[in-house]
Amino acid sequence: MKHIVRNLIVLGCVGSSAWAAPFLAIGDNAELFLTGSAGIRYDDNILLAPSGPNKMSDGILQFVPGIELDFGKDSAIKGMFTASETLSQYLDHDEFNTQLASVAFKANYDNEKTSVATYGSYHQLDQNTYAANGTSVRRDVSTLGVNGEYAVSQKTSFGAGFSFSRTEYLQNGYTGEKDYSVPLNAYYAITPKVDLSAGLTYTRSDVDNGLSYDDYYYNIGARGEFTPKLTGNFSIGFDDRSASGSPTAQDNSGLSFHGGLSYLYSPKTTFTFNADKGFTNSAASGSTQKNLSFSLGGQTQIAPDWKANAGITYRQIEYQGLARTDDYVEGTIGATYIINANFSVNGSYIYRENTSDAASAEFKNNVVALSVSARY
Repeated sequence: MKHIVRNLIVLGCVGSSAWAAPFLAIGDNAELFLTGSAGIRYDDNILLAPSGPNKMSDGILQFVPGIELDFGKDSAIKGMFTASETLSQYLDHDEFNTQLASVAFKANYDNEKTSVATYGSYHQLDQNTYAANGTSVRRDVSTLGVNGEYAVSQKTSFGAGFSFSRTEYLQNGYTGEKDYSVPLNAYYAITPKVDLSAGLTYTRSDVDNGLSYDDYYYNIGARGEFTPKLTGNFSIGFDDRSASGSPTAQDNSGLSFHGGLSYLYSPKTTFTFNADKGFTNSAASGSTQKNLSFSLGGQTQIAPDWKANAGITYRQIEYQGLARTDDYVEGTIGATYIINANFSVNGSYIYRENTSDAASAEFKNNVVALSVSARY
């Protein structure tokens, strides 16, 4: 009990004083902010384990100090750099305590004919997942990418890009991988606000155990403002995957789609819908997984200083080479109280459930969280 009280006192002191540093302007076009959050959550299944000795509950204190640099305020090139450190302390199971870094940047250039977006990130993660439950999975994830588009005429434009990602696992039993992706797209405006698209995305995946995959996603789609209240983008097509590096590696092909829509129900309420279907690789063996997911969310401003949100996600995973299919459901509700321009209080409840042909992969999980966020 003493260490719990001590930690709560420290957390309270941090939340009240650490972010009172002044705002800093760097020249005319850059602004530096101090950011952070301090919170506590209760998790009744911290490892997403099935019922049994590995199913543990705990309270977790979390402190996330960070910085945010916004630049290009009055120029054609605009961007953001963020860095943070997440410190998590478990009240009963301190063997899971972590201190994890996160760094990210993005920059955009846009004029009448050309637009270019770049991004990159590095995240240290140590958490359970629906695909690798029953343990805490420590990994580092790096990403880097650039996407550009050039308008040939008022109605026609072409886009191209390159992205790289690297996942490294810091414990035995999991297989890292490198992924390279090159999307090529052509757009044709059928109205001033809606474009049709046709494209090809090539993705190369090199798994650390020697497996490799080449994916060709041939697709058509659309983007823009479909109605005054409905905006978004989507593509649908055929994904052709060839595998190498193992006698048991199998080729795959099939229908794939990716997209997201936003519906402005009222000036205060917005709904979002996302859908994805495609191939990924197993963290344990590197073998192919067929993924299908749908998510529906909503956010509303119920008062000038109150926001509420809710969402539900369904994901199905078919594991190649195993007689196993998982069905994962996650629901969340939350609320945010805006104290002022610098501080807000956030509360949420999350329910997770995974059903599977493998009994060891089934779990249920409830998480209740409360935190204070700051940006100064």
